[in-house]
Amino acid sequence: MAEPGASFMLDAATAEELTGGRWIGSRGELVLHGLAIDSRQVMPGCIFACFTGQHVDGHDYADTAVGDGAALILAAREVEVPVPVLVVADVTAALGALAAAFRDHYSDAVWIAITGSNGKTTVKELAAAACGASDRVWCTPGNRNNAIGVPLTVLNTPAGVRYVIVELGASAPGEIDTLARIVRPDVGVITNIGPAHLAGMGGLEGVTRTKCELFGRVAPHGRVLFCRHGLDAVCAEYDQRADDLLAIVRAAAGSRQLTIVGDPGCPIAGEAREAGLVLRTVVGEVSLQLMGTHNLANASLAWHLAVAAGADAQRALGGLAAVGPSNGRLQQCHLGEHLLLDDSYNANPGSMEAGLRVLSQRPGARLAVLGAMAELGQESAQLHRRVGAEAARLGLPLLTVGRTAAAIGTGYTAAGGRDHCHVRDADEAVAVLRERLRVGPTSVLVKASRSAGLDRIPAALMEALGHGSARGEGDGGC
Repeated sequence: MAEPGASFMLDAATAEELTGGRWIGSRGELVLHGLAIDSRQVMPGCIFACFTGQHVDGHDYADTAVGDGAALILAAREVEVPVPVLVVADVTAALGALAAAFRDHYSDAVWIAITGSNGKTTVKELAAAACGASDRVWCTPGNRNNAIGVPLTVLNTPAGVRYVIVELGASAPGEIDTLARIVRPDVGVITNIGPAHLAGMGGLEGVTRTKCELFGRVAPHGRVLFCRHGLDAVCAEYDQRADDLLAIVRAAAGSRQLTIVGDPGCPIAGEAREAGLVLRTVVGEVSLQLMGTHNLANASLAWHLAVAAGADAQRALGGLAAVGPSNGRLQQCHLGEHLLLDDSYNANPGSMEAGLRVLSQRPGARLAVLGAMAELGQESAQLHRRVGAEAARLGLPLLTVGRTAAAIGTGYTAAGGRDHCHVRDADEAVAVLRERLRVGPTSVLVKASRSAGLDRIPAALMEALGHGSARGEGDGGC
């Protein structure tokens, strides 16, 4: 936290009613400020929530947290500390209940919730910039968009902000609804529908219904936005009618004002260039330090979102100009004469194919370095093969890394790809890359889910080759 969260009044009876837990210690009313789940991030007056992990048990750090200023311990069992302890059956569920109560009392801001198959974090960062100065906006740090991350974001909201932007993620039906109940947004946004978590959600219709759970929790007078960029292509791939999915979106919106970004009445206007994007709107245009048509759609959605939330349209457009790629999210780094596109932060089939399309538009020699995509269920092998087939269709040389990623290579060769190498891990990949880059200037895309560990590749290449020595004017950098 940059600063303590806004004050939150809590007494024993209210806490027990909200969480079904048992309050131990003084039952007087507490004035709380924020939430920590790591004892190293405790701030005076905060709640410290004890989670039991595979290697660390937060209960063992309760006393340390109190010493650093924690005013309330939320725990699954009794701990001996000189401040009140709220003992609950489920710490995660209790956090959600406390965050929802905090949200009920924080009504001066415009609350915005963002979900979707791809682009949630990028749209969140763009929207935060479009909504105004940093002291007016609070948003999800990183991509903490789950049942713990959402309460962390909400309870740590500083006093006096104008916009609160919360990212919501899910891998199964019902999870978005649970998170949206906490946020109760005034504006709800779905970035897109794509082939992420298909197995857990029941195909594209299931994904659409799950994401649309958000709209049902938006205030009845609120605004909802959906971006249909890429929807037709995804539907064609899965033999699904786009109109059927859009009907689900419209039904979920109900009487709320719905904007479908990418429809004829709300086109995505602009162009993707080698050095970035140009977004055009009804109030003017702006250049962005991002790459790819998918990010043009993200920027257009973020601008419409900011305007829907009450931001000035012209200022919102200007705010977008300052946004560059986040670390590991299609970030351009010059390594001497080579260009690295570091997209190693995370991946699913849609974002993989978007990254490949960006790479295919680069001049000269190119190489796609791809690792495994996580959480794809029973369709994992098929979806990995599909990514490989797309790389072959685009005519890209391919280096796959790790056992699961071998299926990408299978799809690549089956689709006619002729330049493929497979290695066991990131270390072998770096060795192959260093040899491969000897041929001359090359654009390299590195992309995988975080669990694949391919983020070690950009770091190793930067250490070996240096970076920035051949950066052109206006290019992005590490």
